[in-house]
Amino acid sequence: MQNGYIQKWMMFISSYFPLYIWLLLAAVPWTKLNVRSHQNNQLIWFVCVLIVFSLISLCQIFILLKGSGAVRKPLSKELLITPESDSLMNYIITYITPFLTLDVTKTITLVQNLFLFVVIGLIYVGSSATFLNPVLGLLGYKIFGVSGDPNAHHIISKLSFDEVERAIRNTEEVLQFRIGEGVYIIR
Repeated sequence: MQNGYIQKWMMFISSYFPLYIWLLLAAVPWTKLNVRSHQNNQLIWFVCVLIVFSLISLCQIFILLKGSGAVRKPLSKELLITPESDSLMNYIITYITPFLTLDVTKTITLVQNLFLFVVIGLIYVGSSATFLNPVLGLLGYKIFGVSGDPNAHHIISKLSFDEVERAIRNTEEVLQFRIGEGVYIIR
């Protein structure tokens, strides 16, 4: 998997997958949507963007779950982990703004939310925050902060804290898949 700039943006886009679905189901006024009317161009473009972002998200999630390029090796005995569910909860707060302010029929709210989305994306990508992905949380993955390893700062796993600790203590081999700078999924 490429871990470059585009890959980080794909991870960011996929982190909002539940919001795209919510917007498509609840916020889009489907009764007002008329493809033949030029008055609805803005709304049609908005729906198209949501569909494209949803497809990107599904592809990205599939790539993550497939784990192509994963290696099986033991975790370092020097590795110290701490649960970090609060990081994910803080990120989820960014979902609240679109829920409260978005009116897809008004250009100004679309522009404001697009601006917010881009600013959050620049921060997310710039700080390699690929571990902040609510979709992974919905799929049962947990975030752990890491110290004692110069190559990792976070790991994401379906394993519990105790199971990861036991794997470290017993030098058990786990499947490791890098999803960003210093961020690994382990199984």
